[in-house]
Amino acid sequence: MARDGIVKAPGVGLRVTRNGLILIEVTAPGSAGLKLPFQFDSALLHRDLGLIEPEEWSPHYNEKDFGGQWEGVSLRSATGSHRDILAGPPNQSAFRNTSLLERCGYFREVLSEFPCPLKSVRLLSLAPGSFIREHSDHALGYEDGEIRIHIPIRTNPGVEFYVCGERLRLEEASCYYVNVNLPHRVNNRGATARVHLVIDARVNDWVRALFQECLANGGEIPRSSLRPGDFNEFADLVHSDAHLREELRAIPDRTDLLRTIVREALSRGFQLNEADIETAFRCRPPDESGGASQNTQGWVPIRVSLEESQPCATWIYAPNHRFTEPFFEDSVQACLRNPFTALFTREIPLRSVTPIRPRGFIFHISRCGSTLISRSLAAAESTLVMSEPGLLDEIVQANRPEWLEWIVSALGQSHAGSAAQYLIKLDSWHIHALPMFRAVFPEVPWIFVYRDPLEVLVSQLSRPGIHASPGAMDPGILGLSAADITGLTRRQWCTRVLKGFMRAALAFSGDPKGMFVDYRELPGAICGRIGEHFGLELTAEDAARVLAATRADAKNPSTEYTDDRDAKRKAIESLAPDAGLETLKELYGQLHASTAS
Repeated sequence: MARDGIVKAPGVGLRVTRNGLILIEVTAPGSAGLKLPFQFDSALLHRDLGLIEPEEWSPHYNEKDFGGQWEGVSLRSATGSHRDILAGPPNQSAFRNTSLLERCGYFREVLSEFPCPLKSVRLLSLAPGSFIREHSDHALGYEDGEIRIHIPIRTNPGVEFYVCGERLRLEEASCYYVNVNLPHRVNNRGATARVHLVIDARVNDWVRALFQECLANGGEIPRSSLRPGDFNEFADLVHSDAHLREELRAIPDRTDLLRTIVREALSRGFQLNEADIETAFRCRPPDESGGASQNTQGWVPIRVSLEESQPCATWIYAPNHRFTEPFFEDSVQACLRNPFTALFTREIPLRSVTPIRPRGFIFHISRCGSTLISRSLAAAESTLVMSEPGLLDEIVQANRPEWLEWIVSALGQSHAGSAAQYLIKLDSWHIHALPMFRAVFPEVPWIFVYRDPLEVLVSQLSRPGIHASPGAMDPGILGLSAADITGLTRRQWCTRVLKGFMRAALAFSGDPKGMFVDYRELPGAICGRIGEHFGLELTAEDAARVLAATRADAKNPSTEYTDDRDAKRKAIESLAPDAGLETLKELYGQLHASTAS
């Protein structure tokens, strides 16, 4: 049962959701499966099922994919043994009848109704109270030249068969093609076993004609109504019950957490199993609430979806995390190592958050000490610094000012109500969006951190960042064109990018809310004029923490900081002079003049 990769099938849409996961959505009739025009004799199916002795059943081989008891016997298998219940790889063609099929006359009659190459044929039994976790099989769809047919022999109202979150209604003695390439799962909440006759076959002309007939006659598998939203109700209970939330968040092991959630849910009247919880957290719908503000204190947005007219974010609960890692994504990964945090995400529209204004924005030219500033200030317990959050970049590129205000407020929610002094360090190319930031946050101070651009240039040529790699990002974001990707050398590209950064900053040199900071002023300026410009109030203890943080390497805090200016100076000497370098020097001089004024 393949879990890797992205399946592709007719009538199926893909949507990126929380934590980078892919949600697969049915978008056309028949894509989840078809009801085939066969109706078998239920009594005869039950009779042949009774010919299988209890000791002839074998446990299913995919032990990690189910909970409870899932068993099978083969009527056809690759080895001819009834205990060989492997479906076999897609390219396998040799299958033989087993002794059980010779025993079961009506099952043979059923198979004779399918004039196509038959592969494995199995009886699969799911015991009461058991479940099959959501999974996707590999190359077992019509478009792959393979089909999987289900004939329910024994079922009950408590059986739930889901494909892409839709519950299919599969009735006894009827016949169905199910597209198991799509995510599917099964619960048996009833008092009796669910037993299906499962037939794998190759597509031939007969199958193609059969499917065309079914589609023409509207042969989509009927749906059953979903069970009442027990999980959503339980999740809401967890979100509102601080004691239960903290109790679950303290469990470090994912398996232990799932078991505890099941136990706590059952004790509160919710009929949930581990598979319900795992699936629900992957596919839970957005937490819509109209225009009302949500209780997001302690929550942090980590992903944003811009598919709708209003952006919706995926949030994790991380009330005590300090975000002292070098970058926002590092902090997110640290938070997600907690299984509760990884499971209990929420989908909330950005417009629903309580407005929060930051103390300041940190713009920079790259490789200039901006991470040293952000990490050092983050070391103070009274500050919250979000360093280059990727979801903010998505909002900036969307060029929607009202969305920018929402995402900035959202990123500050984790410490809302506390004494945190909130700052955001932006990506280097965001200096081109400075007009939008000034329009949305006219009262918020900002700084532009820069460095001798030749030192930045040799650093980017040696270890290029994404903006210094032609074609790695949309050139329009950098003020360049698609033709520049192939028309410029990498040195010319980097030179143009750096010139664009400095000119964008210099355009706001007269802004009283702005301040230019040279790398040579660090680290002293962090607690000095930077802190003063942002209006930060640092206690003596906080100032000591900030100073201690300046001694560590900003991007690798476990190592001590070392000055690399001499090495960069030697690299600069090897650069062949050209007009681009002269322009960089001129712009550097203008930044110096603006800093001194």
